[in-house]
Amino acid sequence: MSNNLSNNQFQRNSAKREAGFSLLQLLMVIAIVGVISAFALIRIQSSQQALNLQNSVRQLAGHIEKARLDAVRRHATSSVIFASNNAYDVTMDFDGTGTAYTRRYTLQGDIAIPTGSPLPSISFNWRGRTSACTNTFSFQNSTGGLRSWVDVSDAGDVTVNSDVDVLPAVSYASVTATSGVSSSTVVTGTKPHDNSLDCDSTVGGTPGPPVTGNGSGGCKLIVNPSSFSIKKNGGTTGTVVLTSNTAGTITTSSPTNIRISPASQSISANGSASFSVSSLNTTRSTFALNFTTSCTTVTALVKVTN
Repeated sequence: MSNNLSNNQFQRNSAKREAGFSLLQLLMVIAIVGVISAFALIRIQSSQQALNLQNSVRQLAGHIEKARLDAVRRHATSSVIFASNNAYDVTMDFDGTGTAYTRRYTLQGDIAIPTGSPLPSISFNWRGRTSACTNTFSFQNSTGGLRSWVDVSDAGDVTVNSDVDVLPAVSYASVTATSGVSSSTVVTGTKPHDNSLDCDSTVGGTPGPPVTGNGSGGCKLIVNPSSFSIKKNGGTTGTVVLTSNTAGTITTSSPTNIRISPASQSISANGSASFSVSSLNTTRSTFALNFTTSCTTVTALVKVTN
């Protein structure tokens, strides 16, 4: 009889094993697979965005360097000018014929210059130099979580995600034919060239004049200054003063790397309100700060430097 019981128990266990997974077990497996797949998809998307950012910035840096060399080679001008926050025009001699023309390039994926920021415009003269001592501009993905920045010095040097300081002014010694330079050495070309200094670093830190935003019903909102500079990663803090002819609440918006404090503030009619501005990381560029009331919006620009 014990043998019969053992055989029956064995048959029941075999039947359970042959029945496969229960519904609850299947649901648990599906849930686990779904969570793992979601995490994998997020990582893939993040990696793709990081790759798009890296490729876009490296391609732009290459075009800037080629434009500079082209200007020196042709003894003419070349340029890299952004037409929108995700597309730029390169004007240079692409095919070696001596004639410059323009090609448009688009940044990859959702990579773009932050909305409201000034669009970069870089022009090289016949010496391969720019008029600005340092051009700095940044790029980000749609959420602002990924950022990169580019520096173009007045000498045309291009760096990515590196800190480049403006070199101090130095004195130059006069060079004559007796010091080892042949008196017959000349620069080819028939047009006279401007040999004055290329960049002027004295105008970079000057605060911009107040700007007024006009809205419905005659309301006005004034921001002062309209542009200013702060140091990266909280090195310094800037102050912006808003004046309004109507009572209400001023709300603020800015890129994720910039903090405006407080985020909103009440203001009385013909009163003023102060906001402090600081950088949250090492990203350097010029960024737009928006101050909004119920009837108008006014924008100030902050330049984040070393």
